Amino acid sequence: MTTLDLVPQGTTAPPTTTPPPRRQVTWTRLRHPLVTISWLALAGYAAGQAAGSVLAGRLAEDPSAVLVSWLALCLVGGAVLDTVGRLVWAYVVDRAEGRLREDLLDAALDQPLSALSDQAVGEVLDRVDDDTHDVGTLVREQVWTALRAVFTAIPMWVVAALTWWPAWVLFPVFAVGAYVVMRPLMAEVASRKVVEEMAWTDHAAALEEGIAGRDDLRTSLGSPFAVQRLARLSADVHARFHEVIRVERSMTLRAMLLLHGLLAAIAVVGIAVASRGGLSVAQLVTLFLVTTSFVSIVGRVAEQLPDLQAGLGAVIRLRQMLAVEPEPRGGLPVPTEQVDLDFADLHFSYREGTFALAGVDLHVPAGQTIALVGRTGSGKSTLASLVSRAVDPEPGTVLLGGVDVLDIDLQELRRAVGVVTQRTEILAGTLAQNVALFADVERERVEQVVAELGLTEWVDGLDDGLDTVLGPGGATLSAGEEQLVAFARLLLREVRVVVLDEATARMDPVTEQRVVAAADRLLRRRTGILVAHRLSTISRADLVAVLDHGRLVQHGPRVALATQEGPFRELLRAASTASPGAPEPVSGEPVGPADAPVVVAPTLEGSRRRVDPPPSRDPGDGPSLTKGIWHALRIRPGWGLLAAGLFLGFSLTGSLGALTGFTWGHTVQALRDGEQVTPWLVACVVAILVGPVLFAVAIGRYPRWWVEVLLRVRMSVLVGQTADRRLDRVPAGEIVARAMDADRYARYADRWVDLVNGMAIVVITAVSARSPLAGLVLLVVLVAAAGASALGRPIAGRSAAYASTTRAQFGRVLVSTLESARTVKLAGQVPDLRRHLRSVDGGRVDAAIREHRVRAVLDGVPMLMVQAGLVVTWAGVLWGWWGLATALLLVGAVGGFDWFGRVAGAVVTEAPGTRAWQQVTSRLAGGADLMDTAPGVDLVTGAAPAPPEVDRVPLRRLSLVGMTAVHEDGTVGVEDVDLSVGAGELVLLLGQVGSGKSSLLRALAGLVDHRGGLHWNGHEVDDPEVFLRPGQVAYVAQVPRVVSGTFADNVQLGYERLFEAPVQAARLGPDVATAGGPHAAVGHRGVRLSGGQVQRLALARALAADTELLLADDVSSALDATTEVELWRSLRERSVTVVGATSKRAALAQADRVVVLADGRVEASGPWAQLEADFGHLAG
Repeated sequence: MTTLDLVPQGTTAPPTTTPPPRRQVTWTRLRHPLVTISWLALAGYAAGQAAGSVLAGRLAEDPSAVLVSWLALCLVGGAVLDTVGRLVWAYVVDRAEGRLREDLLDAALDQPLSALSDQAVGEVLDRVDDDTHDVGTLVREQVWTALRAVFTAIPMWVVAALTWWPAWVLFPVFAVGAYVVMRPLMAEVASRKVVEEMAWTDHAAALEEGIAGRDDLRTSLGSPFAVQRLARLSADVHARFHEVIRVERSMTLRAMLLLHGLLAAIAVVGIAVASRGGLSVAQLVTLFLVTTSFVSIVGRVAEQLPDLQAGLGAVIRLRQMLAVEPEPRGGLPVPTEQVDLDFADLHFSYREGTFALAGVDLHVPAGQTIALVGRTGSGKSTLASLVSRAVDPEPGTVLLGGVDVLDIDLQELRRAVGVVTQRTEILAGTLAQNVALFADVERERVEQVVAELGLTEWVDGLDDGLDTVLGPGGATLSAGEEQLVAFARLLLREVRVVVLDEATARMDPVTEQRVVAAADRLLRRRTGILVAHRLSTISRADLVAVLDHGRLVQHGPRVALATQEGPFRELLRAASTASPGAPEPVSGEPVGPADAPVVVAPTLEGSRRRVDPPPSRDPGDGPSLTKGIWHALRIRPGWGLLAAGLFLGFSLTGSLGALTGFTWGHTVQALRDGEQVTPWLVACVVAILVGPVLFAVAIGRYPRWWVEVLLRVRMSVLVGQTADRRLDRVPAGEIVARAMDADRYARYADRWVDLVNGMAIVVITAVSARSPLAGLVLLVVLVAAAGASALGRPIAGRSAAYASTTRAQFGRVLVSTLESARTVKLAGQVPDLRRHLRSVDGGRVDAAIREHRVRAVLDGVPMLMVQAGLVVTWAGVLWGWWGLATALLLVGAVGGFDWFGRVAGAVVTEAPGTRAWQQVTSRLAGGADLMDTAPGVDLVTGAAPAPPEVDRVPLRRLSLVGMTAVHEDGTVGVEDVDLSVGAGELVLLLGQVGSGKSSLLRALAGLVDHRGGLHWNGHEVDDPEVFLRPGQVAYVAQVPRVVSGTFADNVQLGYERLFEAPVQAARLGPDVATAGGPHAAVGHRGVRLSGGQVQRLALARALAADTELLLADDVSSALDATTEVELWRSLRERSVTVVGATSKRAALAQADRVVVLADGRVEASGPWAQLEADFGHLAG
């Protein structure tokens, strides 16, 4: 898609400087005194391992109880130290991850508003939440493994060299050689990983957008479109990941073949030298064991290098976000006296599209208010947004109190300029927090503002008053009620300039009167800008400026312009024609003295009646954990099950495999007994060298299965959330965070793969050694690890589930914040919200520390068991349980069994947390098995079924009999409605904010449960969630959502629907042409649309569905009078059956019937001409 940037002409790039530490992603973030402690513990572990190898060699030649005791001290003591070190390391990394997330939040919120608006919410969420989680996991696990390998390799090298001097040269040469053969591909992995990360980010953005717009999608049958788009992006992720994994496979194969070649050479040369008496059996065993450890250690680093290098891709992405240019800091203060406002030869344009402001010269004297008027899309909102620097003007073109706004400190400017727009964002928080925007404000002051607006009764009618939780996961407000919250925010602040951009467009005139009475007091003695279409709003202005296609065509005193011919007079005449019952006010006299009391209009409706909540459909918890994991393992068997078998082969061969130990043990025993060693030696070399090949083939397949699991979870959640049948409403951010936590599921399935492989190794070891005791040693390691973990399972389960929950909560708050970023930034209250986010994230960090602390302790148990198993192996030689060959077989098997012991414990400890996540996520997916895909969907090829043919039942009459709309929490939106609508009729709902208009329309769209009768052609609609969809019903919300894509995507949604006709009917044709045509990009990274354009685009989408009934919730609130008249006439000409909600006279005059709602009940119904005398005060 095309990236849309703004062009503030005359600006230059800032000089390149070294960014501060908080804007960097480097190892210095791990600087902490505890790091030294963790490294000292790691050094102790490494010393114990090296000493253990020496003691094992001596035990092979002359076993004794003293040597076994020292071996136990070195190995078991080292394991304890490793556990302590890992626990401390996890604590440091978790704290660093939290600080990194905090800094990324700061960087995201500090961006210029224009840049932040161009980023999809899911994109930022992916960076801030998922990328930091990935990097944290990488450093906590892979980096620790690499550090342990480095610490252990050095003493092993010394022991090997003291045993056989050529090792002084061979070990470093081969280690450097492994790096050299991998190095040419490392940069390629990093660059490809960046591209892959971008694909994941686009995928996350599409997922979040689809879930956030679920109601818009389901009411336009847009779910297939969302599935198609996510399937295409999933295929792109697969393709980009495959490109990465191919290079990683090549890197790993090169390094591991070289290192295993060293081990094979040591085996051959060692036998040759020992057969000539150059090495004793003890020295030969020590040399081979040390070389085995060295190769496995360096090999482990080599295995981690692709992951570490790939992790650099995520690091690069994080660095890119931290490097974004922040908004300027510092500058001049806002002038202290009353300020005037000047636009001086203003030119401004967006980078994309042809719209521009050109040659605007305006002067607004201090303390006066100017109204910006004009047709929809003429540039009114753009001009107003320059004052608060929502977008930056050219230098010297916007002056506040004679000072260039670009020279004023940005935060001071925004705190001084109060802005209320048509769209109000509600954050996840209480009503009081939303009014204060999380600032530290005394509650009495908030209550005072509520009273000043006359909203006390409305607030008291909410569940918990000012403590009622709003936003995602809380109570839902109508668009008009949200604007009341916006005015409360404005009155709470001490501002110098007031900008009201269609701030009362979604209010009825009665509610507007109350709000404006308080706003008038705020405007007096302050400079103000009004952008509005209502005459009642414009009548408050001292001055008027008329814009047309970005140019100023008329300006001057409102009273004078209203009486002389010109553009403003024409707009007044058009408005009067559209609203024949409306007066044409021209008076510009003040309403009253500045300290006049507020005239309180009739009480705002808002007393919410409660009944028992409607029964919610239980989607179920999905399959059991066992069935779910078994299904996950069976998807893509060529990637999953086949790779699992290859990993088993690698575990039996290579440097630490049981078969390698078996053949090496017999080789040494044959040498000691003077028998023929060649057959055993050849078998040993083959076993050593076949391991890397099996491993390379496996890693070319298995990670692709892992990615398929992650993508299937996301797709399942999207399908469930956008299906016709609604699920319990959960905030989009929380849902996406849950879906992005799917690594838990794939990881747990992987645990079972490794556990089964471990059990197979136990059997193969016992058979190879011809000793059940040999297999028993390995089995004890598994059982002991699982048993110890079972004791810690309750704690581990609770800590994992709590960590997952806190991550989801953080995602919910973060998405809410990003969606409300414009409101918060323009209020200059980013610091307050940042403090709130840090508080929420602090709980997440504490939960992560607790989870990883428990995991580190439980992961240490298997290592203890493995080291104890090694001690028992050599004790068995001392006690005569088995011979040297079996001992060396067990040493190889047990030595590589650390991982399998950890897995056995993880299978137990991770089960509760994984099951808890699976249950919650399956419910979010509609109770589906998370591994199921919709029919016809293939996430590898990107295939997805085309939208289905839509059946329809032609509408002759829609009847509502005693219909009551009941929200999920039991709130009654509207009750006992009797209404009959014939085909082709235009019926409009009228009422105050909170009267139930939107609730009734949402019930007719199947988005809110209803009681009573709903009949279609006389037949009861028994399944509204399925029946009330296109082609029966289309719905346009008060604040519809735009899909990131083209105009054609938004209108047609993948169907073979008409484009031109509905676009023209919605009066959007000129806007589409100006933006670049049907295939011009809109949404994030596309052309910016005004509020009116968004409404008309959604209306075009609904009209394109060609449904029997159109539900339109206040779709003309952001339109000028002329466009509004054209729109409603167009709908009448198409003979569309419409039930809508509005307070605009132009629409009411076109209606066949108007239904007046008051306090959730029908108060009157009939033609507007009959009702206007009694209810004209509700229309504007």
